[in-house]
Amino acid sequence: MQIDSVEYRDFRNIKSAKLSLAEGTNIIIGPNGAGKTSALEGMYYFAQGRSFRTRRDSELVRFGNNAAALEMNFSDKRRKNQASFKIDLEQKKRYCKLNGTDVTKLSEFIGAFRAVLFCPQDLMLVSDGPAVRRRFVDAALSQLYPAYVSLLQRHNDILAQRNALLRAASLKGAGEPVNIDTLGIWSEQLAETSAKVSERRSLYVERLDKEVRALVADMTCGREKPSLRYERARTASEYLELLTSNVEREIRIGTTLYGAQRDDIEILLDGKEARSFSSQGQQRSIALAMKLAEGIISKEVTGEYPVFLLDDIFSELDESRKTYLAQGLSGRQVVITSCEKIVPDAVKVFSVSGGEIREV
Repeated sequence: MQIDSVEYRDFRNIKSAKLSLAEGTNIIIGPNGAGKTSALEGMYYFAQGRSFRTRRDSELVRFGNNAAALEMNFSDKRRKNQASFKIDLEQKKRYCKLNGTDVTKLSEFIGAFRAVLFCPQDLMLVSDGPAVRRRFVDAALSQLYPAYVSLLQRHNDILAQRNALLRAASLKGAGEPVNIDTLGIWSEQLAETSAKVSERRSLYVERLDKEVRALVADMTCGREKPSLRYERARTASEYLELLTSNVEREIRIGTTLYGAQRDDIEILLDGKEARSFSSQGQQRSIALAMKLAEGIISKEVTGEYPVFLLDDIFSELDESRKTYLAQGLSGRQVVITSCEKIVPDAVKVFSVSGGEIREV
C-alpha cells in the first residue's frame, strides 16, 4: 500500500498543494504551525474518514472559505485507486468518492486505504485512560474489517438511545418511573453488540500481544517482557445481567455503566501493571511496539504493509528508540513531519511555509 499523490484545497491552513510521494521515506519539514500536521491529517483522513485532531469537519475548512477538498491517488497490490472528499459548509454536507463512485457509508470506504498514524499523544497509550486504548484498537480493526465499522456504529447508536432514556428518567426523579419495557429492549440490543465488539477486540489484542512481546524483546535485548490482554470481555448474557440488575444505579447517575464502551486493555510489564510500575521510557517502548505491531498485523491480514504516518514523533524519542523505529520502518512507505531533516537518506523532502508545500 502506498500513496502516489495527495492534493489539498482550502484544507486547514493549506490553500492549495499537491504532493507526489516516493515509495520509501518522505519528510515534510517546517516550523510549528506552518501546516505539517495538516498535511498528515489530510492523508489519514482517507484511512478513517475523519480527522485525528477534531470530530468537526467544519474545522477542516480554511478560514474564510465555504469548502475544502482532498484528493488522493494510492496503490495497493491489486490496482491503482483514486479517492476524494469534499466538505461543503453551505450545504452542511460531506461528499466522498472512491474510484469514481459516490460513497455514502463509511463502512464502504474505510479499509480501501490503510495507514498507521503515530503522533506524540500515542506515546500515552500505556499511561492514559481506557478510552485511548479502545480507540486505538477500534481504529485498527476498522481498517481491516469494514463490517466492524457498521457494528461499532450500531453499538454507539444503541448506547446513545439507552443513555438518553436513562438521563430522562434521572431528571424525572423517583416519582416518575422509567419505561422498563423500552429500557429492556435497548439493554438487550446493547448486550448483543457489546459481546460482538468485545470478542473482536479481544481476538485482535491476542495478536497484538504476540507481536508486542517480540518487538519489545528485540528492542530491549530480552530484558523486558510486556503482555497485553483485553480486560472484562463478556458474553451477551453476562452483559445483559449487568445491565438489568443495575438499572436503579444507572438512573441515579444518568448513564450506562456496563458494555463494551467500558472495557479496557490490560498492559503488564514483567508481570506488573505498566501504567503504575514502569518508567516513562518503558511505557514509550511498549507504545512504539503497539504501533509497529499494528502495521505487522495489517500486513498479515491484507498481504501488504499500510502507509506509516509519523507526526513529529522523533522529537519525543531518545536516540535508541529513534534508531529502532527507523530500522523497523525499513522497506515501507513512510511520511514523517519534523522541524528539521532527521532522516538523511529520505527519498523526498518537502518544505512547508505559510500553508504552502513544495518539494525541496
